[in-house]
Order: sequence, then structure tokens, then C-alpha cells
Amino acid sequence: MSHDLVVLGTDPSGDDASRPGAHDLLAEAETVFAFPQAEPTALFYAEAWRVEPVTPRDAVARIAAWAAAGPAGAAVLLVGGDPAGDAALGAVLDGLNRTAPALRARIAEGGRVAPPHRSPLIG
Repeated sequence: MSHDLVVLGTDPSGDDASRPGAHDLLAEAETVFAFPQAEPTALFYAEAWRVEPVTPRDAVARIAAWAAAGPAGAAVLLVGGDPAGDAALGAVLDGLNRTAPALRARIAEGGRVAPPHRSPLIG
């Protein structure tokens, strides 16, 4: 039984220079874990019942529990900004390597999505 965790960031410029398929990863993930600053973006692209707000402090325990709880699946961890420069994310990934070694976690290269800047209902 394998679980995959793909890490995506947000692009605060709003240019939507998203990696092709980044939106699809969010739409198709079984669960979307979202750091606080990325939660509004997660809720824009995924149904609320699939979005699990986490903090860097509780992310290791919550993601490891998800991986241990059920059949194989895929999840996304959405962080604010560029994942490559996020020190808290590095600590989370290190913790997951120790506590959930069967979990395959990877940072999607160039994987960022633009947060919504306007409501789709506003013309």
C-alpha cells in the first residue's frame, strides 16, 4: 500500500504561471493538506471536505496518520509561496521521512498555483 504526497506552493503574484497540471493535482487529490497562508487557495481549487488545514507544528502527525489510516492514495500539501525556500516545510518533510517512511513525498518542480484575487462572481 503506497501513499503519495505532492508538495505545491502558491504564486502570490497571481500570474498563474502554474506548472501544467498543478491545478489538476489539487482537483484530483484525495486530501489537500494546507498550511494556513495557502488554505484560501486550496479551498478555491478543492472541495472543502477534502481540505485539511495543518500547521507546520502538526503536519507531520496529521499526514502520517492519513498515510497509515487507509488504502493507497494521493494527497497534496499546499504551502504559501515557493516550497523550495520554506524552512518549515523542510522540517515537515524530514519528520515524515522518519515517521512515515513508506510515504512517497516530493516537491513538484515548478509546482505553484495562483491564489484567486477576485471572486468569480464579480465581473
